[in-house]
Amino acid sequence: MTAIPKPPKSKVVAGPKLTETDFLEIGERIGESKEFGVEVEITIYAHKRYESVRGVVKEIEGQRGFLSMHVGYDNIKINMNNIVSVK
Repeated sequence: MTAIPKPPKSKVVAGPKLTETDFLEIGERIGESKEFGVEVEITIYAHKRYESVRGVVKEIEGQRGFLSMHVGYDNIKINMNNIVSVK
């Protein structure tokens, strides 16, 4: 009988840990963008990598957990659970 080697253990990449203060700050900046039409840069962490999106928040869907943004001529939706920071 031939021994089959075990597959290597995959490294688990944990996402960033946010505090309650971080969540409050993110909420305030998203609210300002929606109310006053201020452009913000949202950084998200999805699929083990960071991405940044710059635009104006148009709609917040609290029940489904999505955020609609107007980026240039496009409208995109972002999962609010993936948001790491808002500048």
